[in-house]
Amino acid sequence: MSNLKISNVIPPPVDGDSKLDLVRIEDEPQPRHALVWDTTVERQVRQIIAERRARKRLEESGLSAPTSVLFSGPPGVGKTEGARQVASALGLPLVILDLATILSSLLGKSGSNLRQVFDYAKRTPCVLLLDEIDAIAKHRDDSGDVGELKRLVTVLLQEIDLWPATHLLIAATNHVQLLDSAVLRRFEQTIVFPRPDASQLTILGESLSSKAVTRVPASWTKLLADLLSDTSYSDYVRDLNRVRRSTVLGGQKEGVTAIKEIVIERNDALSREARKRVAVSLVADVKISQREASRITKIARETLKSALQGVSIDDGSAEVPAGSG
Repeated sequence: MSNLKISNVIPPPVDGDSKLDLVRIEDEPQPRHALVWDTTVERQVRQIIAERRARKRLEESGLSAPTSVLFSGPPGVGKTEGARQVASALGLPLVILDLATILSSLLGKSGSNLRQVFDYAKRTPCVLLLDEIDAIAKHRDDSGDVGELKRLVTVLLQEIDLWPATHLLIAATNHVQLLDSAVLRRFEQTIVFPRPDASQLTILGESLSSKAVTRVPASWTKLLADLLSDTSYSDYVRDLNRVRRSTVLGGQKEGVTAIKEIVIERNDALSREARKRVAVSLVADVKISQREASRITKIARETLKSALQGVSIDDGSAEVPAGSG
């Protein structure tokens, strides 16, 4: 990728009234952490990259590489990071629509701003990301929307139709059911990003911990993965970093305190079986008492005692470096 920044060559478009930039530009996009997707999502993302790289070869066979792709899924499951991964693999800058600026302009100006963004992105090879596209592409029969938002849908449809084959448009949404059907039809492929399971979060935790000077015990990252299973990657990274910071500043004792706080915050959302697994891990891996684990997870002590039978419990002393606590 060239060291020359796009924004230095072609100034980004700005809102005429506020003078704020309408896009954010990542000249050399990189995912912020390891991407751990299920096999279907990983295969589909790799396929998009492969097809875009082989665009001319496909054209010679009478085929075309996808020019518009929709990433769908709940918040924090890797849609934006996926766009960064695609742009990075293709060696292209990532141009991200600043939705707040688009929608904050005076009535009648939003459509003009959206056209400016598309015109800018067409002028140079890039990946254009329309994040939270549902905010500007809702069903046009939604009686709760003002006319300006309905006009935005029309502008968006026109711009997608004129989008060049040399460029890639990625849109991301947390609420695919809100999108106007005509907008949905414009995207050549939809990739659905599911919530991560405990095994995927564990892999992510191991990747993040392997780069740290002060590492929390591997059993802790696994406990947090079980605790946050079926939530999001971003939630997991946030809570794991919370434990890591506590461990760096206050040693293992403060790390344990952070884990207990997180368990208390998350406990009510867990099933009984998940709470029982967490309680066992709190005793076996975090080294708190059965009484406290029972109180925190709301699992009866007799149930916990029975579940702990046959569970190997070590002291975990080798996991946290000397001097960190």
